[in-house]
Amino acid sequence: MTECFDRSNHTIALKQVDGLFLYTSVLPDKLPSCITAICSNEQQLFDEIKNIRQQISKQMTVFSIYNQTKTEKIDIHHEVGTFLFFEIFKTALKKLPKKSESKNLMVSKYRNYYAGNRKVLEEILDFEHNYKTHEALQWYVNRSFIYRLINKALHTENINSLCYFHFYIKDLSKQIEKEFRKFKKQNSQSIIQLYSSSKITKEEIKKYQRNIGNSIFTHGYLSTTRQRHLAYDFAIKQHIQSDEEKVLFQYTVDLDHVQSIIFADISQYNKLPDENEIIFDLGAVFKIESCTFNTKENLWLMNVHATDKVFEVTSEYLEYQTSKMAESNIVLTLGHLIIEMGDYDRAEKYFTTILNSSIPNDEEISCIYYHMGRIYRLKGEYERALEFLQQAFDTHSKARPSRWASAAKAMNAMGIVYMEQNNVQQAIDSFECTLKLYTKTIHECHPDIAGTLINLANIYCGLEEYKKALSCFQRAQYIYESSLPPNHPNRAILLNNLGNFYLRQNQLDLALNAYEQALNINEKTLPVNHPEIVRNRNNLSRVQIMICEQNKPDFQLEKAPDYSQVIICSSVEPNITNLFSSDTSEKHQNSDSKVEMIEMKNY
Repeated sequence: MTECFDRSNHTIALKQVDGLFLYTSVLPDKLPSCITAICSNEQQLFDEIKNIRQQISKQMTVFSIYNQTKTEKIDIHHEVGTFLFFEIFKTALKKLPKKSESKNLMVSKYRNYYAGNRKVLEEILDFEHNYKTHEALQWYVNRSFIYRLINKALHTENINSLCYFHFYIKDLSKQIEKEFRKFKKQNSQSIIQLYSSSKITKEEIKKYQRNIGNSIFTHGYLSTTRQRHLAYDFAIKQHIQSDEEKVLFQYTVDLDHVQSIIFADISQYNKLPDENEIIFDLGAVFKIESCTFNTKENLWLMNVHATDKVFEVTSEYLEYQTSKMAESNIVLTLGHLIIEMGDYDRAEKYFTTILNSSIPNDEEISCIYYHMGRIYRLKGEYERALEFLQQAFDTHSKARPSRWASAAKAMNAMGIVYMEQNNVQQAIDSFECTLKLYTKTIHECHPDIAGTLINLANIYCGLEEYKKALSCFQRAQYIYESSLPPNHPNRAILLNNLGNFYLRQNQLDLALNAYEQALNINEKTLPVNHPEIVRNRNNLSRVQIMICEQNKPDFQLEKAPDYSQVIICSSVEPNITNLFSSDTSEKHQNSDSKVEMIEMKNY
């Protein structure tokens, strides 16, 4: 027995091992702390293993930190992008049409995936024949194959997999909302305390401590309990590695003040109702109140409370994107979101899969060509980009009836490729052709027209044809003021380009005003040290110094502007806004590019 315990100590040190179970009818005199449970019969062993697996799966919720002030601590522009992505993606999934073939496609895919696994194949067969919309929560609580696959896809942001489950995610969210309404009616208490346990690395603990006052949001369905002792007991029992810590999360939800949180009491669906389990719908957001080590309980205590703060910051942008979805093809919109995340290989795979399936019709195939062209342009593969964009243009224009607005978008995208290849005249021809095509189909104040005008203005600016450039910028500005919300990113792009335009002509006051307006827009939707804001401040700092030097040659700044990460450089940098990517500039662009080109991304 002693030799066995020695081996167990070695085994538990392996990262792949979460627990050790001792199966024996003879109780040892001295039990090492590494043993999770002692089982005297097979049924007890089976139950203990099943219980520990369920507890581990519940604690695997992935959090991201949304930090508005301490961005040097983490890759924050990726985090805000991830939050926006999940919110828009959740909305898009709910808008996907629910058809019987959706379930059939999912069943077919995962029957092949689990070929040879008899137990899971039985679950899939049961799901195929017996699943009903109102049973979504029960299937989730039972920890079935669909529970495992959805959580894995959410944690890894696997869009292809999530799209197969869109009908189920829609049903699950709907049922969680129904249970939430029931919970509020049956509970007069407005403040709810919930708990969960986890094990996280010591480095993650430091990250939480550095971000007290900031927000965390979930990548999946968060599982909690109303019973503190249950979460605490599991936290204490779980095995950790040398670089890990045990953590007990305490969640406070004030139902009178938080509108964005939705959860369900699933006790009635659970085989263990005494657990008082509560699960949160996708995208729950909490503010970190404290992260302290409790020496008495020998674990870390993480206190968080539900908040609407992140939604308040991003609500306008989310509302705008949601309204655009009503006018768009949702399947294509999901692919567009993957592109916006900067994951071009995944986007290419997504659109290729759809293209080779039976899903797309003629128009959707043309739109896929367009998006494939965008992907290859962003990867710097210009010739392939032009091939796909030409296909998109030809199929849209040759359709009956012709789809001139979509053909114009493809032509605009070709103009951007030509610009990046320094084929200036071809770019001008493409943009002018785009404007002519738009006159056939869309009203004169449509945002897409403004985008092409900005692209054309940037070319004229580079050619020092300032009168033509200003005319295009002014028309674009009028259109955006008439058609876009005040804080839309494209308005900041226009203003930055206007600032560049005025700076080239040494019209410093006008440049300063344009850059200030652009900064004001970006500060309302982006974290403090997001690269877009850093570039805005760089532009402002440079112009302010130039004004001081021009108007007061002997002027000495008593205090330099407080732009701690700004370097005064000899040229104004570009600011291509991409809220979803961890790299806000196009990956293939040269750093000395001075313009921002506008794509038409929605169909």
